[in-house]
Amino acid sequence: AGGEVKDLLPLIETSNLECLNQDSDHVVTHCMGQGTREDDNVFLASDCDEQLLINIRFKQAVRIHSISCKALRPDNAPKALKLFADPVNIGFDSAEANPGTQIIPLTPEAVTDGTVLPLRFVKFQSVNMLSIFVDGNFGDEDQTIIHKLQLYGCPGNKTDMGEWEKVAKKG
Repeated sequence: AGGEVKDLLPLIETSNLECLNQDSDHVVTHCMGQGTREDDNVFLASDCDEQLLINIRFKQAVRIHSISCKALRPDNAPKALKLFADPVNIGFDSAEANPGTQIIPLTPEAVTDGTVLPLRFVKFQSVNMLSIFVDGNFGDEDQTIIHKLQLYGCPGNKTDMGEWEKVAKKG
């Protein structure tokens, strides 16, 4: 119940998209922005080393159902995505040390195809911010590259007025 699973881009605060360790010429909006994420000539690339930490804020609480990550060069593609639902003051050290909400292992085939991968939906029911940590890539390259990153889900916090009335009567 609770709404159809759709592309969450309209609910993402794209002006507040943030990525730590991104190359200044290849920024996070390239892989997540409307239009640019469909263009294989633009992409997100890491800067100093292979790690990336992407912070996504939503306009309202969302329920995240699945994710897809597309990278055309498997050697530079992320090996895994470590997801953090509503993290507090996250940085590279805490992202490495913390187990996260869920780790999504990737395969070279899945990233080349941009396969949509389901999340443990129960853990992503009312998310205001999502952080995605990339620790390394398949080729142990210095640079990680993501062509397209897409989240699927629906708005969260749908209030069922029938349940609301029951609670109100008890009070």
